[in-house]
Amino acid sequence: MKRFKSFRQKVLLVCVLMLLLGTADYANAGIEYWIQIGDSSDIGYWIEFDDSDDIPYYDNCYNAKPIGDGEYLPFDTTLATFDGPGYCMESPNVWYTYTAPYTGNVTGHIKISLCYTGFEEFNDFDTRLAVYKGGNCPSSLSDLIECNDDFCGLQSEITFAATAGSRYLIEVGGFDSMTGKGVINITSERGPSTKALDLGDAPDSTNNYGAVMAAYPKGGPLGVRANYPTVFNDGSGAGPYGPVHLNPSAVAHLGSTITNEAEADMGTDQDVVNNIIPSTNLSDMDQGDDGVIFPLNLAHCRWNTFDYFVNVINPGTDLWVNVWCDWNRDGDWDDDSNTNPALACSKGFVSEWAVQNQYLFNLSAGLHRFTTLAFLSCHPKNTLEEIWIRITLSEQPWTGGSNPGTKGNGGSGPKTGYEYGETEDYYFTPKTSYTICEDFNGDGVINLADLDAFTADWLENCQ
Repeated sequence: MKRFKSFRQKVLLVCVLMLLLGTADYANAGIEYWIQIGDSSDIGYWIEFDDSDDIPYYDNCYNAKPIGDGEYLPFDTTLATFDGPGYCMESPNVWYTYTAPYTGNVTGHIKISLCYTGFEEFNDFDTRLAVYKGGNCPSSLSDLIECNDDFCGLQSEITFAATAGSRYLIEVGGFDSMTGKGVINITSERGPSTKALDLGDAPDSTNNYGAVMAAYPKGGPLGVRANYPTVFNDGSGAGPYGPVHLNPSAVAHLGSTITNEAEADMGTDQDVVNNIIPSTNLSDMDQGDDGVIFPLNLAHCRWNTFDYFVNVINPGTDLWVNVWCDWNRDGDWDDDSNTNPALACSKGFVSEWAVQNQYLFNLSAGLHRFTTLAFLSCHPKNTLEEIWIRITLSEQPWTGGSNPGTKGNGGSGPKTGYEYGETEDYYFTPKTSYTICEDFNGDGVINLADLDAFTADWLENCQ
């Protein structure tokens, strides 16, 4: 090994290294590099190399920089510009390309993280991170796997299922128009993700096994095909996407308990068995569904409500509750009385999206009991008594699902998942007897005002 003994030789060596850094692929534009020179004594010198005058060459999607497992690569978006589809961010951004490792028909989970704490000068801004399947520039909305804003403080992280040999595009930028420095790292592991997620357990025929599941009767034999969106990632990238909650225990969830799973039909599951087992037509297997208070009285063509529990862990977050009921027992939650005459009711409009964006706010920590907004129930003639319903608690309102107009969209979640909350599915036989407790004035709430409306109606028509 060549030893450089004189200080002059060492300075010359550093100059050469600086030139190399200026032209090598592994030198990131916009990043400061520090090179120490010295000898065996405690005396040394630090020389700063700053290439911040240049825009990063991987500022453009077409020039995405290859990145592999285990690398910690610094990036700087300060001088970058924005290019891309704009689905996740519109700030100045940089791009990476990643090819999933392993060989053969292997699925693994990939973690892409900007959560680096090695140096204080890195991670100095509010980041955003997006992952797209394939290598198309610009990527389409159907290519977007996930978008993440704040995972660890203001930094971003995404864990997703990847197929061996498949290529993925990674977009790194900031919230709003923010720019700054950071470090990106990728790790991979064979098998499904062990991340603690929450999903539903209604039967879903768009699953990872390609098996047709029965909605009615539950468990088969196949009578009515199940088109409930439960599986989040079935490998198709097409949707509808089952509602997945990425951090279900962080803010609030339904009921007093919650069990986590990696996916609805595969991977690790806290209660040992998967929520649904398509190969044997098993569903309704989640042991943590305890939010809805039974029995439920859902009288035909009447205004009804039911009660449920919400366990608030971290107060101060606005939450929304939505409920879907398969009134016509056709294996989806897509219908209403405008599109299906069998759901017609003299009292008003009937929708299988029964409870629509009930808003919960200013909640204190602890277990709370709520009553849903009032909704019209319907049980058409010659239908089964049993019914599938879904209740979802989330940090955002439902705005039409992941695939509007597609069969099985009702009850779906966003393509990037919910951050908080829980989804619970129930298969049961509701009571359908008439109850005097009804929303007589049609304002969506059952209270004393309904007594006034009932009394006025009775006085007008009954004497």
